[in-house]
Order: sequence, then structure tokens, then C-alpha cells
Amino acid sequence: MQPLPRRTFLAGGLAAGSLVLAACGGSDDDSNDAGGGAGTAEAELAFLVATFPDGFRQQATVVAGPEQRIAFVVADQIDNLRDTAPATLDLVIAGADGNLLETAVERRVDGIITPYYAATLTFPAAGQYTASLPGHPDVAPVDFLVLDRAAVPIPQVGDSLPVVPTATFVDLKGVADLCTRAVECPFHEIDLIDAAANDKPTVLLVATPGFCQTDICGPVVDLLMDEAADRDDLNVIHAEVYVDPADFETGAFPDLTDVVNAAALPFEPALFVADADNVILARLDTTFDRSELRAALALV
Repeated sequence: MQPLPRRTFLAGGLAAGSLVLAACGGSDDDSNDAGGGAGTAEAELAFLVATFPDGFRQQATVVAGPEQRIAFVVADQIDNLRDTAPATLDLVIAGADGNLLETAVERRVDGIITPYYAATLTFPAAGQYTASLPGHPDVAPVDFLVLDRAAVPIPQVGDSLPVVPTATFVDLKGVADLCTRAVECPFHEIDLIDAAANDKPTVLLVATPGFCQTDICGPVVDLLMDEAADRDDLNVIHAEVYVDPADFETGAFPDLTDVVNAAALPFEPALFVADADNVILARLDTTFDRSELRAALALV
């Protein structure tokens, strides 16, 4: 599977009907709002939108067998819902074989602008699935594909974290921009190869903060700085997506960094948490808030 340009994914995968995605920015609300707050009138909720590649507009990334995290946002006719997003949603996932997976998902919006709803599920078999909201019968279901695990090379929980060179403050490894954040983040002290050999757990964030064009990707580097900057017991690494983002200025698409290619990532951001043996314990894709990040970091 070839990595999909992130702009293609964000532009095509997060649009439904007349949904418009706002510019990326920070949040003034740092409270842990995983489920509280006011709900929305049913008439406002018009769309359920997958934040993961659904297999129709983008190559599918959800697999059968290992536990999978899938996330959704909700929208009205104009934009993603924010303050009026429901506190919880009853999500039903139906397989073509008639099996139903039902779960209540809480709104997550701690430290980010756009709330999302993440479910962790195990799909028994590959095939087409449908996500629906029985409590909102006017909202169209979302179809998505689940593939056999062998068809998706993205590392899963339980797999080893790919070990490839990553840029550091002292060695850019051929990458033009060490960190596209306006002020470089501190997570470029150690190379991923060295991190895999030093008997510490590793947190790897693949993200390009300077090119976040939607409010879906969120301020993930800033959240990681808040939550992990003082974790001396961890290797914490931020790796950029593009070798040289300046290639965009010439109309070319930049080459992808080694870590993006090694992990076969068709999206970003992606956060991996691996133990001291380099075994992945958690993976957060495309969007996550402070509460999910804290829970992932608490595993190591």
C-alpha cells in the first residue's frame, strides 16, 4: 500500500456533503471534557464522518483480528460540531454477516478544538461494515472496509515499532526541516535507532505541525510537550512527514521521511507508544486529545 498524501486524505476523507473544515488552531479549554457538557439538538447533527481512511475514498487501514481504534466527528450542514456536539453517542457497527458491534462513545475534546468519538473494537472478519447512530435516524450511516491484516502493513498493537533513522538536533539525516512547529519542539534529542537500543520505552509521534490545515489534526505536538516533556524515563521522538516541505512551492510533492515509509503511514498524525522491548502498546491515529494521550502514556 502506497502512503496517501496527507492533504488528499484530509481534504477527501473528512468531507461529507457540505461539511467545511476550519483552520487548525489551539483550544482555550484545557479541561478534561471526555464526555461532559451540553448536548446538541438532534436537528443540528447532520453528518457522521470517519476520521480514518474508509476504503472507498482512500485505501482502507482498518484490519480484522487485532483490536482497532476508529474515530468519528459529527457535523451540521455547515461545519464540524464543537460546543454543541453530544456528550455521548450510541454507535452501532454492523457487518455484512449480520454481526453487530454496539458501543457508547464519549465526546473527547480535551485540549483540542473539534470533538471526536473514538471506539476500540475487534472486527471478527474482513469485509464491509456500516457505522450508524440509532439515536439520530436522519444521519446517514458511514460505510467502511475492514481488510485482512496481511493487506495492511501499518504496524499494529503487539507488533514491533519500525526502527529507522530519524532527524535529531545534531544530525538532520537529510531532512530539511527538523521540526515545522513555529518553535521547534524538544523531541529531537535521540534517533529512533538509538532509542530502540537503550532499554527505555519509546513514544514516537509522526506529525507535521507546520502543515496542519484542518482542525482535525489538532495541536498534537503541543499536547505531547505538555504531557511528556518531563518523562525522563521515556524516549520521546517527533518525526516530520516530509523530507523537504519546500518542494510544495515548486508544485512537486515532497518525498516522505524514512519513518513514514517504514510504517507505511497513509495518514498523519500517528502516535506510537512502545515498551522497552520495542513492542507497540498503543497507536493513536489522525486525531487524539489530551485524555487519550495521557491514557496511552500511562501504559509505559
